Amino acid sequence: RRLWSAAPLLLRSLVQLRGRSPYLARRRRRRRRRAEASRMRTCWCALLLAVLSSTTPAAGLAYNERRKCPLMNVLLAEATFKKGMVIDVGANGGCEMATALRHGRRVIGVECLESAYHELRNVPHIEKHPNATLLHVCAGNSTRMAELNLARDSSSLIEDNVAHGKERAKVPTTGRVREPVVLVPLDQLLPPAEQVAVIKVDVQGGEYEVLQGLLQTITRDRPVIGYEDAGPKFKKHGNVRSLLKPLGYVCKRSGEDQVCSETP
Repeated sequence: RRLWSAAPLLLRSLVQLRGRSPYLARRRRRRRRRAEASRMRTCWCALLLAVLSSTTPAAGLAYNERRKCPLMNVLLAEATFKKGMVIDVGANGGCEMATALRHGRRVIGVECLESAYHELRNVPHIEKHPNATLLHVCAGNSTRMAELNLARDSSSLIEDNVAHGKERAKVPTTGRVREPVVLVPLDQLLPPAEQVAVIKVDVQGGEYEVLQGLLQTITRDRPVIGYEDAGPKFKKHGNVRSLLKPLGYVCKRSGEDQVCSETP
């Protein structure tokens, strides 16, 4: 009976001795440190995921009503007496599309970069305009798969064109640096019953192949053509002047662009 009455006291003494054990104290400290390290890793992972999920690898240009589009204005002036629609190849930012729509033209905008296409879909007076059509496709001279090298508004099908200078600084530092795309000749997509008055092309070095894929339309409708020509800044698939000259076109420089029309 005395032994049973002393049991609680003995138990408390054992617990106190166990609590003062250096070995057990070290184990508790190690467990606390592991738990704290695990919580820190969880916090850092959550923070990293939040940052990455909010980072767009290669965002298209946001639409800006104040942005000037000198090339499209020149092309529309050259095509004053031509009937037909406007083809805007490389519609990133929507400036040229909006300018042509304000002039009463029907416009087909062609955009290869996925984020830029979705950016345009969020511009109400383009997306909801009855005369505007947006195509998410890459224009080329044949139907094939390819990779678009991402560099914000300078994304190019030619890898070397995003490897140097200002364009290199636009390449994403996180996430993917390329996205798979489908190339299609636009002659296969454009409605044959509609005339084309203006073709504008700005695709960072791929202008030659885009216009190769439009030769049927160019031969039929003789549209005014404008394309980016930044000199040696970008590698190119071919010489656009040489492509258009046999068709009776003469090109003249307008800033960093070329404006081509039939010989008077």
